[in-house]
Amino acid sequence: MKKKSSNKKILKPQQQSPKASEAAHEAAEADISKDFDLTPPPDPAADLDEGELARFEGGD
Repeated sequence: MKKKSSNKKILKPQQQSPKASEAAHEAAEADISKDFDLTPPPDPAADLDEGELARFEGGD
């Protein structure tokens, strides 16, 4: 018995231009920054000066 040949074409992945790739990356970054489940919580020690940071960390 002969196998029927398939008329399906094998699709190759399309290559994106660097500009399109960069635009897609920026759009993904914007989506991630809007989703609170994907963004890390803010660091409470980030806005402290040296004295406040020392008290926050438990130092003198």
